[in-house]
Amino acid sequence: MSAALLKYTARKNWVMLLIFFGVLTMYLTIMISMYDPEDMESITSMLELFPEDLMQAMGFSQLVTDLTSYLASWLYGLLMFAFPMVYCIILSNRLVAKKVDNGSFACFLATPVSRVRVIMTLGTYALLSVFVLFAGLFGVGVAFSEIVHPGLLEIDRFLMLNITVMLVNMAVIMIGFFFSCMFNDSSLATGFGAGIPIGFLLMNMLGGVSDDLEIIKKLSLYGWFDPVELVRDSGFPLIGLVYAGIALVLLTSVVIIFRRRRLPL
Repeated sequence: MSAALLKYTARKNWVMLLIFFGVLTMYLTIMISMYDPEDMESITSMLELFPEDLMQAMGFSQLVTDLTSYLASWLYGLLMFAFPMVYCIILSNRLVAKKVDNGSFACFLATPVSRVRVIMTLGTYALLSVFVLFAGLFGVGVAFSEIVHPGLLEIDRFLMLNITVMLVNMAVIMIGFFFSCMFNDSSLATGFGAGIPIGFLLMNMLGGVSDDLEIIKKLSLYGWFDPVELVRDSGFPLIGLVYAGIALVLLTSVVIIFRRRRLPL
């Protein structure tokens, strides 16, 4: 891995990371502020304003009363999948495919740094940026909850929730990164890198509508665990190891494939 390239990549992409962190922080603090342990009926009554199928698709069908489950259902059930997914799609395309497409990737290959080190550094940055995003959100969530609702957030379960959702998004960004390294055309790389995660998200939503369609949800990357059940369970969410394995396999595959690729530079 190249420290200089890692710093350069971080310098070029920190603004985008900060924007997504800012927007997600806004949603997180708003949802915590809305929580009222004495009057959860006023919050859950909003569900009646929308069609039941829509609420089930978005993961809002479960009745929750504690703060941790409330955040898992209302925030980590859909928003923490969909919004970071957009970040993963944009970043993975910017790291490789866009540079190959416009010819600027040749600058990396003109340095003494090998292809393997270049692609490992870019892949490492992709994973680190997702880690920084969710580490920051965890810190904000804990700090703001202790200010507004001291003692009500189960920090250990909230940590497990953030780790698991972080690993989901690490798998997603590695899907985008894989196709970003596979294709020379930026639009083609984006088509696959965005189409597959979006398809998974739609399958997860469609499968949540009824029990008859649950098999569709189970085929989705996003449907392998339930955020609310995760925070209610006292055990370690082993599904996180599956997501970590997917991310690692994809990164390893990228290194092997990209080392032998012929680039139009």
